[in-house]
Amino acid sequence: MWPSRRKIGVLAATVALSGCSLLVHFNDAPVDACADGGCLDAPAEASPAHDGGTDSAPDPCVTLEAGAFCGYGGGCLCQYCSGGACSDTKACPQGFNWEAGVDVARCCGGLPVMTNTNANCGVCGIQCATAGVTSPQDCQLLGGSYQCVDCAANNECWSGCCAIDTTPYHCSASDCNTGACPPGICPAPSTCVPGMSSPNYCTYD
Repeated sequence: MWPSRRKIGVLAATVALSGCSLLVHFNDAPVDACADGGCLDAPAEASPAHDGGTDSAPDPCVTLEAGAFCGYGGGCLCQYCSGGACSDTKACPQGFNWEAGVDVARCCGGLPVMTNTNANCGVCGIQCATAGVTSPQDCQLLGGSYQCVDCAANNECWSGCCAIDTTPYHCSASDCNTGACPPGICPAPSTCVPGMSSPNYCTYD
């Protein structure tokens, strides 16, 4: 017995749908943008404007004076306003915090470094003596700030003062006779902060 016209129509539709599935190409499958090495930030796209053009974020230098900081370019390169645009790129200032939220991430001599090392302890330029001294010093967190600890004599310290009133002994940003912050003891542009119940320290804040 021949199938009814209705069954023939349903059969034809089924075959047609099956045929469509054969037309799907592998290239049409969605690509995982996070495969092989993690996700990359997509560049910001300009939004359509009412006049048929595109809108873009206004240059911050429209409202800033020439020479004003306007952006961080990475690698301790900072951007400044010039001619009404954020177009002048040069080395970031000494002590510039190149990673927000990480206080020890600082630009020292135009390079991005961490100021919790023997080469730059607390701020740029404070070096903990590791050779030619009675006891090698080490940059450690002491009383909330990084200090060169384990000094043995005043003349072995970057500051000329090995504080022995607290342990471990440490090179203090102090006048060893008064305990005060001597003028200019900290490498510019950092400044000395007297410790209340902790050692004096140098900071950019």
